[in-house]
Amino acid sequence: MTSRRQALQAIVAGGLLLPQLGQAAPALRKLERGVALGLFHEDPLWSYRGLLKELADLSASHVSLVPAYYQEHAGSTEIGSHPRFSVPDETIRRTISEAHALGLQVLLFPIVRLAHPRRDSEWRGTLQPDDRKAWWQSYERLTLHLAQLAQQHKVAQFSVGSELSTLDGERDRPDWQRLIGKVRGLYQGRLTYSGNWDHYDKVALYDLCDTAGMCAYFPLASRLQTPPVPVEDLAAAWQQKKVELLAFVKKQNRPLLLTEVGYLSQRGAVAWPWEEAAQKPVDLEDQRRAYEAFARVWQGEPLLAGVYFWNYYGWGGRASRGYTMRHKPAAQEMERYFLQEAQR
Repeated sequence: MTSRRQALQAIVAGGLLLPQLGQAAPALRKLERGVALGLFHEDPLWSYRGLLKELADLSASHVSLVPAYYQEHAGSTEIGSHPRFSVPDETIRRTISEAHALGLQVLLFPIVRLAHPRRDSEWRGTLQPDDRKAWWQSYERLTLHLAQLAQQHKVAQFSVGSELSTLDGERDRPDWQRLIGKVRGLYQGRLTYSGNWDHYDKVALYDLCDTAGMCAYFPLASRLQTPPVPVEDLAAAWQQKKVELLAFVKKQNRPLLLTEVGYLSQRGAVAWPWEEAAQKPVDLEDQRRAYEAFARVWQGEPLLAGVYFWNYYGWGGRASRGYTMRHKPAAQEMERYFLQEAQR
């Protein structure tokens, strides 16, 4: 009996997979076919191996492991491990080893979260430390510790930060220069920084990194549009954004790394993919169409170093409103995309 993987490979080989919007340039390198995996389980002994095995079976080549670290609120100056929501180093080490055993390369992608934000609008993109110097000292301690861990466990790529929009501009560039210089003294792999989708063109440290990373939660439709939005319209929106992004990274002289591309499986979510707390009706097709549109536009793009779809952690399935594509039609779209890229 033909397996699902064999059937997909046959479709890809036959050239029937994904219609293109235009003739794509030949890829000059293998895409980082990545999926983000949040290390969010509260039991430090819980194993992520089963999820990693599923990602390898979906033709992923890379996994972004995402531990979360916390500060109290946007004005706080101390960042550290949360007693419930931050995984211990041993869990990170074990999960890296499990990923490597399955043939997956690792991007270590730590993020900052707020334990007790003072208002709903506070998040890591709005940090205003009461003492900027103290915040940088704390952030440096954490980052250098994780860079050393990444080096010890042969992690392929390390992110020095994500979505720190109020702290990644020209004012803080000297702090980034000092920090990244120290990181490179400890870690020999590739470095990235992930700018936020609505702020990436103001990031002042891409030239200090090896790739220009960004969280790509760009809206693909208007809130006024009535779902479902056709795949062709979603692809046209991605194509317009792609032109902007490629022009930007050419100026940066860095390949583009999409560190987060994700869509809630909720009706109309393509118009607001960043609203993680939304509670609209479940719509698995809305999510699937968004994945198909992405693949149509980005297949074979040589300036795209990699993409990491957000986020595989969670039960998934037909009742899930969340980002995970696990046990949903979007996972099949992702696998088709990965298979075609793997054969380039």
